[in-house]
Amino acid sequence: MSIDPGVLKRLLHLNILIEGNSNWVFRELVDYILEILEERLTLMINEAIEPYGLEASLLNKNGCQVFPAEKQCENIVVVGVYEKEADEPLVYAGYLISRGENILEVKLVKVVDAETGNIL
Repeated sequence: MSIDPGVLKRLLHLNILIEGNSNWVFRELVDYILEILEERLTLMINEAIEPYGLEASLLNKNGCQVFPAEKQCENIVVVGVYEKEADEPLVYAGYLISRGENILEVKLVKVVDAETGNIL
């Protein structure tokens, strides 16, 4: 890997916590934030890792396929990080998205080596 795993993990770090009351206005705000996140997550990651010759893409993998031991693995969004022009990812990053009536939490839960499955 062309980048120190600790540096990569810091570049992939994301933690969003929003809490509020449980009225329709707040739920609408949470919907809007999730839409923006869906659109922009890989763009945000790519902006951070591009100077290191890496790129990211949102994968259609179920979080339980890549992170089976994680609680709420069905709510984990999987992002693959690749060296530019590569076909196979170097690592998988898992972002847990937990949503309740009055809370939204998005956080990086784990980064694993795609080949070995070892945690970075």
